[in-house]
Amino acid sequence: MVLVAVDGGKTKTTCIVFDEDGELLSTASAGPSGVMLASDLVRRNVWSSIIDALSKVDLTVDSVEVFSIGLADIDTRKDLERAWVIVKNLPIPSKADVVVEHDAVTAYYAVTYGDPGVAVIAGTGSIAFGMNSRGERARAGGWGWVFGDEGSGYWIAREALQAAAKACDGRGVETKLLDAFMKRFRLVEPIDLMEIVYRVMGGDSTRIAELAVLVDEVAEAGDEVAIDILDRGGAELASACYAVASKLDMVEEPIVVGAVGSVFKSRILRDSFYSRLERKLKRARFEKPLIGYQPVIGSAVICFRRLNLRDIRSRVEKLRRGLEELSR
Repeated sequence: MVLVAVDGGKTKTTCIVFDEDGELLSTASAGPSGVMLASDLVRRNVWSSIIDALSKVDLTVDSVEVFSIGLADIDTRKDLERAWVIVKNLPIPSKADVVVEHDAVTAYYAVTYGDPGVAVIAGTGSIAFGMNSRGERARAGGWGWVFGDEGSGYWIAREALQAAAKACDGRGVETKLLDAFMKRFRLVEPIDLMEIVYRVMGGDSTRIAELAVLVDEVAEAGDEVAIDILDRGGAELASACYAVASKLDMVEEPIVVGAVGSVFKSRILRDSFYSRLERKLKRARFEKPLIGYQPVIGSAVICFRRLNLRDIRSRVEKLRRGLEELSR
């Protein structure tokens, strides 16, 4: 039995092909597939990742039993409708079982395997999503960069750029962030950062979010302003997680809590996030952050659950080992 799982994010799309036992058959990737992008681009990238992965093992779409597709930016009902229109326009055989979910939902399954709990996702943007034992769902955050996206890569970079600008003007605390940005872009004058952010990067949130790595480097070197930004980022993400647990009446329950996304590579932010939640969710089991390829595991869990398979955890662990070996 052939299964296909897709994780379509704001920066890239990952597809894995595997069987019902969790044996990894192949993987492939393509460009971004967030639903906010042009439909043709999303459709092309999703389909490219699927076809490339299948072709590597001489399979066709006719051999696939379940397609589980997680896409970024499915926030409103209209977004979900748009996502389904995109997927229905793919040449997937009508006999196949097709599932389309927000990538926050697939991240939740990657963390919990479907058990009650909360997953917090922080990459370019941020969101917390959870589900309780009754199947009720709740989310917090995920409003986008205009409304907040606190704790995300974009938020961290923006806070750092603001701190650098204030330090330059004499309106804020001195920080090594300004020097780090200037060195990174080989600038002569601090004001030239405007050229980089507004013209070179075009104000693009994804490109700006990449600067979060630089913030973490400066923080690890001991800069108090950078440390404070990452500490506050972890606190904001913990707050979103707790809000979801509260909505679902799980604060006192033995739930699973985990984190997903590149932002959690930061030791400072990660420690801030987990330490706050450990004090508030005393019965929770905390999982290590999932970074890189691992969110696609959530889409795979959905495939297993659609088939009503038993012992999903052992199947997922086998699949995870296959992906780990491939990434070495």
